[in-house]
Amino acid sequence: MDLKLTGRRALVTGSSSGIGEAVARMLAREGAAVVVHGRNRDRAGAVATDIGAAGIALGDLSTDEGAAAVHAAAVGALGGNIEILVNNAGGSSTGNTTKTPAEIAIADWLSNYNANALSSVRLAQLAIPAMKDAAFGRIINVSSAVAVQPNNLGSDYSAAKSALNNFTVSLAGSLKGAGITVNTVSPGIIMVDGLIRFARSKFGDPNMSIEDITARLVAAKVFDLPPAGRLGTPEDLAIVICTLASPLSGFVTGANYRVDGGQVRSLN
Repeated sequence: MDLKLTGRRALVTGSSSGIGEAVARMLAREGAAVVVHGRNRDRAGAVATDIGAAGIALGDLSTDEGAAAVHAAAVGALGGNIEILVNNAGGSSTGNTTKTPAEIAIADWLSNYNANALSSVRLAQLAIPAMKDAAFGRIINVSSAVAVQPNNLGSDYSAAKSALNNFTVSLAGSLKGAGITVNTVSPGIIMVDGLIRFARSKFGDPNMSIEDITARLVAAKVFDLPPAGRLGTPEDLAIVICTLASPLSGFVTGANYRVDGGQVRSLN
């Protein structure tokens, strides 16, 4: 299916690895001009070169100044306004995966909110004026399954992702008739490089296959397999995100798309 993305201009944040990299690669294969974002020049540059990207944008999105610099670099590399904004950068900024809500420091709550909610707010605010002028825009915010089904631990991260979901719906409603859609994509457990490294270190085998990693983590009760019977891949997310980025998806806005293999056992 032709997603009609040829020539469209896209910024994918956090795209020097993992989910963001998979999205950037798929957008580029579909013909979009893509800017790769990260904080490490070598890693971002390697991905950009490999996919034939329009350029790279480096910066920390947890500050107003950093977000403005990333936006300016992206517009410069693209030679025009950002038409597709994929807010993927984030992740737990504190590593509080073993602390209950009552044990997490206020500074950590603020840090995660800044990294996982305000980073997307900043870039959306910067990109929307030009999207309005063009009467076209696609904003896709990458959230998490824990935004709607939080754990008892790491709640500073899950609460920040919940805020991102709320922002998505509010923003979509505020852009009525502007030609701009805003949606959230929420991954479950995804086999990203960090999880692979964790498992190989945990089990002392640097050469473990993906299949062995999954089996060992399930056996160790680190998590249960979702109903789909496997863990997700970055490409699973990329397919949904690229579809939402398409001009063909103009009637889809304010929605949360769960890409979790059935992990979340509730209704949207």
